[in-house]
Amino acid sequence: MAETTTRWAAVGALAAAGVAAAVQFGKVAPSLLAIGQGFGIGLPGAAGLISVFALVAAAIGLPAGLLAARLGVRRALLGGLWVLGAAGLGASIAPEISALYALRALEGAAFLAIVVSAPTLVAASAGERDRPLAMTIWSAVLPAGIALGLLAAPLVEAFGWRVAWTVAALLPWAAAVLVAATLPIGAAGMPAPAAGGLGGRLAALWRARLPVCVALAFASYSIVYYGIANFLPARLIEGFGLPLSLAGIVGAAAALVNVAGNLVAGWLMRRGRRPAVLVMAAGGTMALLSAGAFALPASLPLTTAAALLASGIGGAVPASLFVLAPRSVPEPSLISPALGLLAQCNNIGSVLSPLVVAAAARIDWSLAALPLLAAGGALLLFARPLRRVG
Repeated sequence: MAETTTRWAAVGALAAAGVAAAVQFGKVAPSLLAIGQGFGIGLPGAAGLISVFALVAAAIGLPAGLLAARLGVRRALLGGLWVLGAAGLGASIAPEISALYALRALEGAAFLAIVVSAPTLVAASAGERDRPLAMTIWSAVLPAGIALGLLAAPLVEAFGWRVAWTVAALLPWAAAVLVAATLPIGAAGMPAPAAGGLGGRLAALWRARLPVCVALAFASYSIVYYGIANFLPARLIEGFGLPLSLAGIVGAAAALVNVAGNLVAGWLMRRGRRPAVLVMAAGGTMALLSAGAFALPASLPLTTAAALLASGIGGAVPASLFVLAPRSVPEPSLISPALGLLAQCNNIGSVLSPLVVAAAARIDWSLAALPLLAAGGALLLFARPLRRVG
């Protein structure tokens, strides 16, 4: 039976689990130089520790969602949190780079188990009226957790990356205890485990069509968003001679306004705005502004303003798609597979974005606008059928 009132303690615990998981992604960036020097692999070799997360999720997102539905989403979430903490501790004492890469891949798989299970439980723990707000909170905790991981730089500088990673690895275990306490077995509103085989779940998801549109719309959004997130500092440095420190501040500001866009979208949906309309309006505007950030004439204020507006307005897209995902499936047992497909497409977009934007920017920065506009057009195309979602 669906919840009529919202279990905010459970929603808060699930949000804490999302933050703890996302910290494991963000913790790498401040440690890149130290890891590269310590293992003698340089910056490029250490940077692969970031991409292994996205590659794992891009490869097994949908299977992970299907498996979580099969095992039970609460069990999958708690297992993911315990494994994530254990893999993080192992990574902090890894004696060689091959072991570190293997443990990062395990972290990526555990991270995926969390991000396909927790939002399913958030949707189940929220009442009908509060569900858009609860899902919006979830969409905001992931970028917030990544930003928190980036703030580990002083800890890395003072005590080394191994100590910083040890501290970060304790967070998923603390979140697991919190989730187990606030979301006991058999809690009201928990979705039933999926019946039938994994193939049947996959066929049912494909027949539903709308969950596929949600996931493909998220992939299109990711291409645009990561185009801004990954290349805005380089655009400001190469195009306007901005110092690295200032370019980094602008990049951090873009991440913060994206979180704000998530929260504003939740407020709008709570006041009756349709999420599919928000996806189309915010997605189209984001694509135009992000393209302008690369194609506008040489003007630092215009480029910066366009990028910040694109990221802020674009924050409404993931918030709205996370609300649409559980509404787009014909039965509750398909929510977790749908979110697994969404996670997979999100990471496919995050892998594709650097490739297509870098290829265009290598010729001229203004050409980087073309793949962003194309992704924006695809976003509108995939979002159009979502207007039918109740």
